[in-house]
Amino acid sequence: MDKRTDLKQKITDAAGIIFDKLGFRKASMDEIAMAVKKKKSSIYYYFTSKEEVFSAVVLQEAKVFRTTIMQAVEKETNPQEKLKAFVLTRMQIIDKLGNFNKALKDKRLMHLEFVERLKRLYDKEEVRLFKNILTEGVNSGFFQIYDIDLAATAIITSMRGMESTFLNSKNDPELDKRIDGVIYTILYGIVKR
Repeated sequence: MDKRTDLKQKITDAAGIIFDKLGFRKASMDEIAMAVKKKKSSIYYYFTSKEEVFSAVVLQEAKVFRTTIMQAVEKETNPQEKLKAFVLTRMQIIDKLGNFNKALKDKRLMHLEFVERLKRLYDKEEVRLFKNILTEGVNSGFFQIYDIDLAATAIITSMRGMESTFLNSKNDPELDKRIDGVIYTILYGIVKR
């Protein structure tokens, strides 16, 4: 990594901490400059605005989010375990990536064009990844699904709905067990067979 790339990465990393702590609105370019021990003009050499810095931070976290989930899913051998890995990993990492999470959920940030684009891309990507797992499950006989698009959307919607409940109880020693129960319900339903 050359000096310029290294400094840009340091700025992005420092800004990530500041945005996560203070939020987008309260964070300032002065604070970011102080965090990397540079003048504000140095920050503007790499980024034209606070929005552009925030965009770099959120995109970096989005890559970590996707990579972490993909690695967890790829470790598993059958679609049922891949589905479980997807849900568990997603629940575990979303809270750690505060800026990415805020960009997706904070309606006050929707005026930022890149946030709106990111949200659309994220929604499409998550459905695509989920559909891949479900399709593999149908093709290998693990799942019986009549409408994969609808199933992927339904599971993702329910997962996102549960997110805040699980994040509020993240210190609960039974959390993994509770998530397992939800996944079991998603996979097997509630109808007696």
